[in-house]
Amino acid sequence: MKDLEVKFVDDEKEFEKVVDIRKTVFVEEQNVPLDLEIDGLDSISKHVIAYFCEEPVGCARLRIDQRARLERVAVLKQYRNRGFGKQIVEYVLDYCKNNNLDEIYFHSRIDTVGFYKKLGFKTRGKIFFEAGIEHIEMFLKL
Repeated sequence: MKDLEVKFVDDEKEFEKVVDIRKTVFVEEQNVPLDLEIDGLDSISKHVIAYFCEEPVGCARLRIDQRARLERVAVLKQYRNRGFGKQIVEYVLDYCKNNNLDEIYFHSRIDTVGFYKKLGFKTRGKIFFEAGIEHIEMFLKL
């Protein structure tokens, strides 16, 4: 998609845009408590931002220890159902593959499992609650 740019965050100003997107999607829309959303792990994570026609519209967070953990994938409501979420996740997957990571995993809300299955992810384990919302772990071998 030529009007969508997905990239890693370059500076504090871009990171603030990511936080604004996350607050809008997770705190305001999904009622996730702010202290759970801003969890102290941002400083040890890589952040992705997506721009559509130069406007910030989506984001994701990637933490890497023994394996990669995808977190905080969000697209602003007015930009959903355009393939932007898919592009963000594919950007992260490409990065992980290019850096020889074996697996990526995350906690998926139950209502987004189908989206991630289309990208090749599989579920693992049982449904659990996180921030009062049903989730299940999903993973992809790279």
